[in-house]
Amino acid sequence: MTSRNALAAITLAAMLAAMSLATPAVAEAVEIDRARCIIKPRQVVQLGSPVFGVISELLVDRADPVRKGQILARLDSTVEQAQLALDRFRATSTTAVEAAQADLTWNLRELARRQRLAQNMLSRANDVDESETRVAQDRIAIRKGEIDLEIARLEARRTEAQLNLKTLRSPVDGVITEIRLSPGEYIFEQTPVLTIAQVDPLHVEVTLDASHYPKITNGQIGVLQLEIPVNRTAEVRVDAIDPLIDPASDTFRVRFVLPNPQNRIPAGTRCSVRLPDPKVNTRAP
Repeated sequence: MTSRNALAAITLAAMLAAMSLATPAVAEAVEIDRARCIIKPRQVVQLGSPVFGVISELLVDRADPVRKGQILARLDSTVEQAQLALDRFRATSTTAVEAAQADLTWNLRELARRQRLAQNMLSRANDVDESETRVAQDRIAIRKGEIDLEIARLEARRTEAQLNLKTLRSPVDGVITEIRLSPGEYIFEQTPVLTIAQVDPLHVEVTLDASHYPKITNGQIGVLQLEIPVNRTAEVRVDAIDPLIDPASDTFRVRFVLPNPQNRIPAGTRCSVRLPDPKVNTRAP
């Protein structure tokens, strides 16, 4: 009986070994509890104004989608518009240059006459010097007029830039999530006017146990299970892995990127993530 038992044990061991060689190895997975999986906007912008002023116009409302560069609000710019009109008029006025050129033309003719008279001993040397001085002064006046024109153009550009500061534009593609000020209210320093959330792509923040640290790599693809109200799965990609482990909780954070075209997935949706371990082959050699 003992020899029969030994033979049966050897046969069973051989069968188990053969089964282990024939069966593919199943990839180990990292299960992430939904409580640790949070979907957030890529960024949240508290849009303010670089200048003080009164809001004259608000062009968006809460939940409105916006594009980068889109005008969202305007501040009262009556003074800046009037100053810009004045500066542009000065920048295009060539009266001073034209007057100096006319004086130069006259004084050049007068200088030529006096030089002819001086050659015939009919004019004093001081008269020639006086004419030459006037010609030099006219040329300086022309250059000064040209410089003044260029300064006026630069001042017009500066005023236009100041006027543009009165227009608030969206720095990102996103959605308006909050309106804090209304037309007629005054904007002070560091006062946000509205809040914009960039929701394409979304970021999925996950906190994992430190034992999973060797199993996570940048660019790794995972499967995200979205709960109510979406109720579907989506692929996510590891975008950032914290290089530090929190010693108090023995955990670290991982950030995934979730594409969200047309803003169909709302931020804040509960989720869970499953990641295959990249260090375990999915098929037997």
